[in-house]
Amino acid sequence: MGDEAYETNLRVFQAARTSAVLTASITAFITFAAFMIAGFDIQVTAAWMFALSLMSGSALFVVMHIVTAKDLKRRQRTPQP
Repeated sequence: MGDEAYETNLRVFQAARTSAVLTASITAFITFAAFMIAGFDIQVTAAWMFALSLMSGSALFVVMHIVTAKDLKRRQRTPQP
């Protein structure tokens, strides 16, 4: 793997990871607020926060990784003047 391919893979991973972490944290916050307003106890709230954050973060990571990789490969094929 050349330096250019390594940098492309690194950029794809970092973009996907950043989006996934932001999504998971926003999901955790919204889940906390919703479950506490609804009157659930903290154990149930924490379990749902963990589960929903994990699902949303991992799903977005996979989608962003695929989309970003495809976009960067498309940009690299386009000749730059």
